[in-house]
Amino acid sequence: EVYGGSTLALEGPIDFGSNNAIKMKVFANRVGAGVLLKLEGPGGPTGDVIVPTTVANEWEELTFSFAGLTGNEYNAITLIYDLGTVGDGSANFTLLFDDIDFTTASAGVTLPVDFESTALTYSWSDFGGGVASVIDNPDQSGINTSAKVGRMVKNAGEVYGGSTLALGSALDFGSNNAIKMKVWANRVGGRVLFKLEGPAPVQMEVATTVASQWEELTFNFTGLAGGTYTGITLIYDLEVMGDGSPDFTFYFDDIEYTTAIGGVQLPVTFESTALDYVWSDFGGGVAAIIDNPDQSGINTSAKVGQMVKMAGEVYGGSKLTLGGPIDFGSSTAINMKVWANRVGANVLLKLEGPSGATGDIIVPTTVANEWEELTFDVTGFTGNVYNAVTLIYELGIVGDGGPDFTFYFDDIKLEGTSGTVGLKELGISYFPNPATDFLTVNAPQNIDEIRVFNLLGQQLLFERPEYHQSQLSLSALKPGAYFVKVTMGGKEGTARIIVQ
Repeated sequence: EVYGGSTLALEGPIDFGSNNAIKMKVFANRVGAGVLLKLEGPGGPTGDVIVPTTVANEWEELTFSFAGLTGNEYNAITLIYDLGTVGDGSANFTLLFDDIDFTTASAGVTLPVDFESTALTYSWSDFGGGVASVIDNPDQSGINTSAKVGRMVKNAGEVYGGSTLALGSALDFGSNNAIKMKVWANRVGGRVLFKLEGPAPVQMEVATTVASQWEELTFNFTGLAGGTYTGITLIYDLEVMGDGSPDFTFYFDDIEYTTAIGGVQLPVTFESTALDYVWSDFGGGVAAIIDNPDQSGINTSAKVGQMVKMAGEVYGGSKLTLGGPIDFGSSTAINMKVWANRVGANVLLKLEGPSGATGDIIVPTTVANEWEELTFDVTGFTGNVYNAVTLIYELGIVGDGGPDFTFYFDDIKLEGTSGTVGLKELGISYFPNPATDFLTVNAPQNIDEIRVFNLLGQQLLFERPEYHQSQLSLSALKPGAYFVKVTMGGKEGTARIIVQ
């Protein structure tokens, strides 16, 4: 596997004392090979701390910072060499190591990151064909006239190629709930994935909106208190193979905390001028908000969505990222008004979230050149967390950008009457609610998994109790509303809790 490695069990828990890091001597036959060191314990792992080798065919000492994590209990050390790459047992995938010991790491890179310091070492761990570096700003104009910036080049390798920047201390959001970053890309719609590395990694993806100029993107991490995230991973156009060309190169700068406002939620009407509709086009699909071309029948609204399927892939479409997870309530279906120029055109709707997607729900149009309302049955999916809606027109056919591959849509909303599965319906109790430091969960049989999500659908906590009771620590969460999903005996239930 690409994560092949080994775990060394210790006789007792690690006592950092006044230290905040671990040092280890290593010998590798190449420069830039990522050495991953992770501490394991009953409360879960620390997350991946990756440091690249800097010399070849000689011993060097690498330092792995665990600032902010030293108060937890760990009793094992995991090592992985070149995470994300399949090994072959050769010298290129052999690492020698010795003298694993405590140390104190000096101040390292912390937010805000502007790449201007000559005293700091920016420790990048490249993977899957991604290559990150600090270079001279290629376009000192607009909102970014600084001298130095970061550059990410996605070469041929893996579709998830990117790089991880090690931080000198754990993130601390304080009163903020988001991170902003200046980005320069040569095209609109390039998807920038920003991931926080820690015991329960979380990620957000935002598409570029301008070409060949600097813009500022905001990644919303509502609910995170920080304290456990010690690395930032960047990936450009996840799930697409790079080629190292300008289309797979982007520049970034000024990574810093900020406060984000709420985003789009169901029902979606496209009438608000205050909301930011974040579309991620793919495979030739192009989504936009336009004036309603046919204000008649069941839809006389001013604004609607438009989907044009250009020549590209047979699955061309677009994804709309919501400002939080869908709260299904008692609904088991989603309704959407649609206008198409022909009968029998297939409209695909799919809900996506951190735990996966619903699968393709396809409904054909039944009228031509007039508005109708289509219903997409999501029965069986309403217990999961979804924070995005994907639309594809005529899956399996390459579009041509003409009227036959253009449709309009509006008023995406919940509908239905059946109830969703709550924790109490499964015989699971939880208290207190509102909670402060801990949430106690009692079940009639062993609990397989407990997951906690914020209102953006990002997983923040994960636990495998394998016992009928669990006391879940909420200390890493900020005050606010969250979703708790419990898996027990193949069944899943969800509840909403408040953390004070």
